[in-house]
Amino acid sequence: MPKIIKIALKIKTDKSYNIVLGNNILTDLGREIKKLKCGNSIFIITDKNVAKLYLKKTLSALKNGGFSDIGKVIIPAGEEQKNYKTFLKLLNALYDFDKNQQKKVILLTLGGGVTGDLGGFVASTYRRGVNYIQVPTTLLGLVDCGLGGKTAFNFREAKNLIGAFWQPKMVYMDTAVLKTLPLRELKCGLAEAIKYGIIKDKPLFTFFEKNMGQLLKYDKTALDKMIPVCAGIKARITSADERDDKDIRIILNYGHTLGHAIEAATNYKKFHHGEAVAIGMVLAAKLAVKLGCLCGCEAFRIEALLKKAGLPTSVQGIAPGKILASMKRDKKFVSGVNRFVLPVEIGRVKVFENIPEKLILSTFV
Repeated sequence: MPKIIKIALKIKTDKSYNIVLGNNILTDLGREIKKLKCGNSIFIITDKNVAKLYLKKTLSALKNGGFSDIGKVIIPAGEEQKNYKTFLKLLNALYDFDKNQQKKVILLTLGGGVTGDLGGFVASTYRRGVNYIQVPTTLLGLVDCGLGGKTAFNFREAKNLIGAFWQPKMVYMDTAVLKTLPLRELKCGLAEAIKYGIIKDKPLFTFFEKNMGQLLKYDKTALDKMIPVCAGIKARITSADERDDKDIRIILNYGHTLGHAIEAATNYKKFHHGEAVAIGMVLAAKLAVKLGCLCGCEAFRIEALLKKAGLPTSVQGIAPGKILASMKRDKKFVSGVNRFVLPVEIGRVKVFENIPEKLILSTFV
């Protein structure tokens, strides 16, 4: 039986939804969507890599669930696709599928973070909002970006600058997809999972220290223990702060201020998202030590664990000044004042503002 994790949003209108989590449950996807009674036509957005692996199985599951009117669009894979041009391509494909019939369409995103973020934004804008389902196929999607309702694409030098909050009707997680996930992508997902241990759950951090070897071997027992914990942490935080305006959800941005800047400064080509976040978490821990709010031994544990996960922990060949220039476009900044989520101990973080640039630059040394 799949595990159900509830995201109960604390808002006046009912946007709450379930995370359905299990192993080898993709075949039941159509029947689970039917139970929602939220549409009779389905439009799938996926990328070329995922389509080769799971599109046929997904189509079969939807047909077995009673859906016959199904459309699809397949985009190239990669962060560089997360832009306005691809967004318009997806809108046009959805419009052609709709054929002016005003179908009660459900948009289904099948893939990783790029597909989910772009597809979710399409769902939020088409006809002022249509229902959508997230079906993540990466560890990053299972523990982080598939949850919480943030949708966006990158604009010019800024990561996720154009976007909206739009909650899915359901997030459907089949952990069996991890069997086909490349090791580099598994490590990227582990970066975001480790983040939860640092910001909210010290026992989870200790679990990673003890079980990283098994996780890197795709050990089912270790993954099945870790994924629900991470998804549950994300669910609780986003339930309490749906629109990121209560200074609760901001803690999820640990490692992302400099991580996003590193991605943008390298044109989204050198590092994958999880890799950039790993570097950002190490730099943020070093910054916390310099500010006197974190002991050096805890910063060492953070860096050592990320290295154990096979993730990069430093930036080579990129001018720190270029990264800082990208950082200034960060959405968390208010009136030009920087804001950083920094650890004060493993399991707890705080928000710090207006940190001198010289101090930030010193973390790159």
